Amino acid sequence: MKASFIARLALIALTGLGTFAGVQLSLEHLQHGEVCPMLGPIPACIIVFLGYLGALCATVFIKHAKSKILFYIGWTPVFLLALFGVTLELTKGHICPPGAAGIPQCFYSFAMAILAWALFQYARGPKTQ
Repeated sequence: MKASFIARLALIALTGLGTFAGVQLSLEHLQHGEVCPMLGPIPACIIVFLGYLGALCATVFIKHAKSKILFYIGWTPVFLLALFGVTLELTKGHICPPGAAGIPQCFYSFAMAILAWALFQYARGPKTQ
C-alpha cells in the first residue's frame, strides 16, 4: 500500500473528525447559544465546520484539478482561527475552553490544522498540480 494512500486515509479521518466536531459544536451553539465565539454575526464553530467540510471534500476528490483550491478555501479559515486562538491563549490566557487533560482546545485545533496541511501535501504526491 502506498504511503500517499495511507496519508490520504489519515487525512479523510482527520478532516472527518473536524467536520463531525464542528457540526456538533454548531448544533450545540444553535440550541443553547454562547458555545462558540462570534465572528460578527457568525459563530466560529460554523466556520470551522464548513472549513473542515471543504477540506474533507477536497481530500475525497484529491485527484481532481480543483481539489487544491477547495482544500485551501476550507483549511485557511480553520488554520487562522486556530492560530488566533493559540496566540490569544498564550498572550492573554484562558481564552480557549479546556479540552482533554486541561489543554486548551485551540491548541488541539492548531495541531489538527497543521497535520491536515502536511497530510494533504503528502497525499497529493509530487506530480499532482
